[in-house]
Amino acid sequence: MRIQITEVLDPQAKVVTFDSPAGSAWGCWHSSMEPEAGAYDVELEVPDVVTSWALTTGPDLIAGEYSRREVTLRGSVQSVGDDAVVALRIHRDIVLVEVAADTTEASIGDSVEFTTSNVLLYPYTI
Repeated sequence: MRIQITEVLDPQAKVVTFDSPAGSAWGCWHSSMEPEAGAYDVELEVPDVVTSWALTTGPDLIAGEYSRREVTLRGSVQSVGDDAVVALRIHRDIVLVEVAADTTEASIGDSVEFTTSNVLLYPYTI
């Protein structure tokens, strides 16, 4: 996913705010290099197990404010694995999320939305 870091909120914890094609949010930078404002390609990870989501409509979304300590994601289900891992398409990117067994069932093509307490950003070079 291509993001633009707009601000480093906490240099020690490496908390940043960023813009993406699907919206603006915050996340924790995971790299040996220090986060700085600028454009990066990152893998976005949801570290928490998703325990609930809503079937919804609307455009893909990544949104959240650090002051609330949550990030909302909305995307379309691309695949559902036997291991409780769901691949979501958010804009042009795939984000893998682990879902709890009792989470509302979603089918391929469904749009789902959920909120998590954190996202992790792993930069890489192409």
